[in-house]
Amino acid sequence: MKILITAFGPFDGRSENASSLVLRELKTAFPAIRSRILPVDSVIAPARLRQALRSIRPDALILLGEAAGSKTIRLETTAWNELDFKIPDIAGRHPVSRPIRTGSPASRRSTLPLAEIHQRLDAAGHPVSLSDDPGRYLCNQLFYLALEFLDPLAISCPAGFVHLPLARDYPTARAADALGHLIREIGC
Repeated sequence: MKILITAFGPFDGRSENASSLVLRELKTAFPAIRSRILPVDSVIAPARLRQALRSIRPDALILLGEAAGSKTIRLETTAWNELDFKIPDIAGRHPVSRPIRTGSPASRRSTLPLAEIHQRLDAAGHPVSLSDDPGRYLCNQLFYLALEFLDPLAISCPAGFVHLPLARDYPTARAADALGHLIREIGC
């Protein structure tokens, strides 16, 4: 099974991103996963994701990001067709209250088996929650576009977004363990 996992690089003056730290650790435990670390750039990140989907044609897609202030691993249920950046991306773009795609649905739903993943993570002792608000920054944008990109590429696979607490709030090794459970739950 080909699994593609994406993470983000640093932004907002920080030198690291919890999602890319976890992805690097996951690559050690699961060397067969395909991965991409995407810049926090609202133009380049979607283009690189689409390119990765075309070339890899994954059987499962997991998008990772970090959520400052979160104390749980957040399984995002819904992506919203809205950009409303509180801070600019790394290229200085700062869209406010505008759609990601004009004329597209207001929301798109994760196709990951979220209830089963939640149960498995909870049973393994990880703080986990379901969330219907991935924010309106790049995490939401990439989540929304990923679900849109799959159909025209004729890729049918479970896909969704997971927000991780910052590394200082939840150790990278623990977060990687949680993602290992998620990977095993979806059959990898």
